[in-house]
Amino acid sequence: MAEPITSDSETPAGALGATIRRDTWGIAHVDAPSPGAAFAAQGWVAADDRIWQMEWDRRRALGRWAEVVGMAGAREDAFFRRLGLADIARADWDALAPRTRAMTEAYADGVNRWLADHDEALPPEFDHHPAPPERWEPWHCVAVYKLRHIFMGTLTRKLWRGRIMAQAGPEAVMVIVGDVEADTAMVPGDGPPPDLLADAATLLDASAADMAALAAAMDSDGASNSWALSGERTASGKPLLAGDPHRGIEFPNVYHQCHITCGDFDAIGMGFPGVPGFPHFGHNDEVAWCITHGMCDDTDVFVERFGPTEPDGESPEIQWRTETLHIRGEDDVEVLCGRSPRGPVVLGDPADGVALSMMWTGMHGADTTLDALWPMLEAGSADESIEAARPWVLPVNNLLVADRAGKIAFKIRGRVIERSPASRWTPVPATDEFAWDGLEAVPFEQLPEWSDPQRGFLVTANNRTADAGPYISLDYAGPARHDRVCELIAPMSDATVADMASVHADVTSLVAPKVLDLVFEYGVECGHALANGLLDMLAAWDHRMNPESAAATVYAVIKRRLIEAITERLGVAGAELGASGWPPAAEASRMAAAAAVRMMCERRFDVVPGLDNPIGLRMAVSACVDETAAELSQRLGGDPQTWAWERLHRMASPHPLASALPSARELHPPVDGCGGDADTVRQGGTAPETGERAIHGSCARYAFDLGDWDNSGWVVPHGVSGVRGSGHDLDQRSAWLACELIPVAYSADSVAAVTVDVVEI
Repeated sequence: MAEPITSDSETPAGALGATIRRDTWGIAHVDAPSPGAAFAAQGWVAADDRIWQMEWDRRRALGRWAEVVGMAGAREDAFFRRLGLADIARADWDALAPRTRAMTEAYADGVNRWLADHDEALPPEFDHHPAPPERWEPWHCVAVYKLRHIFMGTLTRKLWRGRIMAQAGPEAVMVIVGDVEADTAMVPGDGPPPDLLADAATLLDASAADMAALAAAMDSDGASNSWALSGERTASGKPLLAGDPHRGIEFPNVYHQCHITCGDFDAIGMGFPGVPGFPHFGHNDEVAWCITHGMCDDTDVFVERFGPTEPDGESPEIQWRTETLHIRGEDDVEVLCGRSPRGPVVLGDPADGVALSMMWTGMHGADTTLDALWPMLEAGSADESIEAARPWVLPVNNLLVADRAGKIAFKIRGRVIERSPASRWTPVPATDEFAWDGLEAVPFEQLPEWSDPQRGFLVTANNRTADAGPYISLDYAGPARHDRVCELIAPMSDATVADMASVHADVTSLVAPKVLDLVFEYGVECGHALANGLLDMLAAWDHRMNPESAAATVYAVIKRRLIEAITERLGVAGAELGASGWPPAAEASRMAAAAAVRMMCERRFDVVPGLDNPIGLRMAVSACVDETAAELSQRLGGDPQTWAWERLHRMASPHPLASALPSARELHPPVDGCGGDADTVRQGGTAPETGERAIHGSCARYAFDLGDWDNSGWVVPHGVSGVRGSGHDLDQRSAWLACELIPVAYSADSVAAVTVDVVEI
């Protein structure tokens, strides 16, 4: 275990020679004499702004969060100990290129410089910790990066579908996924997509008994928008690159704004605290880049069956070991960790006779993602930026790039491993047929790409991206956000950054008309006094989820009640995997909601008991309308005209420590009403488990103007600082709520004009 930093600890020698200028928003602009000094200064700045967040991510990755919050962190710690994430991260760091390791070493040096100088001035979270933060080690950069992406893949979706199959049968699994070949792909292709149903029905039927023990699992994959406009569509004649990533809105925010300059590069962007460079969003003096989640099928789950263990504690195929969790305020807990030939066991032990093991692209071979970070900062063109992504492993991204020469381009980046088609749906038997032994990644050149399309723009929104090429996923998002962004930008011929902000702010739902068609057709036997008036309100509605809209509120609650009607009849409402508390019930609920909405849009109720006939549908839909009228009358009063969406749709951004420790409750930021929903460009996703509270949203927005970098804009939900009460912890909040962008200072003159504080390190 690393030793805590104290005032007596050894500190790094010598000054970095770097200047840090803080602007009016508290955003740091680093001017360093060398790349090493720049990365060290970035580490120093990250610690200055987000040291508690870095400590939180590090402890979770190492399976040591319970040392701070007690039993509230034990189940998560047990998962990561079983996975062996710390050992995986160490091995991946060892396999990085020497220059990349040097980058992380410099970054760690900067973090430790800050720790050495601030051991008596730590953020208020550490008042609730039993010990100060430990020294940062270079491999921790890999660990926290992997932590932030382990649940963005298909682990939880396959467990969820296993639950569906156990409760409602294989047909229901296929129905909730929907017709994955129906959506229009972004990249044209000459051939049909892979046969996604090959072998699926046979396997699902054969595996139904194995799935009976499974319950739902958390779904933490994001949803995001990004788009690029060529110069022929913009006011400057140069491209615009814009978008917004969607994740759970927590405090501190996942992304950190920063600017690092040295002789080799001048780059600004949003990074992960604890990781050097700008993996997802940023630009240098020639190229801008951004991503959305590629929704890749990156994980398989195997159902391991075994008899009693041997006397030495090992089963015939699974090797077991014991690790100790130190639980604050409680006795230590022993965690039995196993590994099968397929991968680490994440659930189950010898006493169960059955366990679940998993394999993930992030641990099948060395993860070289960080080898891409430094070359990205130096790329001088769109082509060089794409080439820099060659070492990228996880997650699989839809990468958009644009350069000042005028090129816009799309490329899938990341490790794509094609397996048996039967493994795409649910957990699979632990047999050689499904093992990953000998499987190789799809070559970089074969991953879909598209550049300078004749239409003059590119759009990604987690939708299916290609009509041909390698298999990527069953789990693409529906086309609503993608299609709406296309509708908005297709008419643009003189676009500006302000126009990009208006796209960010769009709250029109393309899903609402499909859901309401169902309501209008079958909601004909309502008995509540307000029911007909509510239906009339919806008939006149423009499908915009505006904060002040009462019709949006009515629609949202009816939709939620329809979702509950479907999931309850399927027997999967509120399902969980493992013991209470892991995963959060809200995440399982959100996944179930997405499946139910797809079924509503496609009118696929044939596998839902009680809704598989017109009479049952009329009774259920009418009941949902009646229940909505009664619920909203009780919650918001008897006048539907006052039922503004923002009264129920409020952005909660909980502080993780405050959620785990009542004594830290004051760290929670305030709650505000907002617009949008899960199907709109302005994201505001909800979960039936938590009602209409917004639990998923735009964790950043950006618009990069390649005609004038200083004309670009960005915003995050809170502020650059993760220190409550610092002044820059919530100062971007009002702009974020209004869907406005704050200026991005990039040129030396622009930075000088907004500088309010200077530090030499």
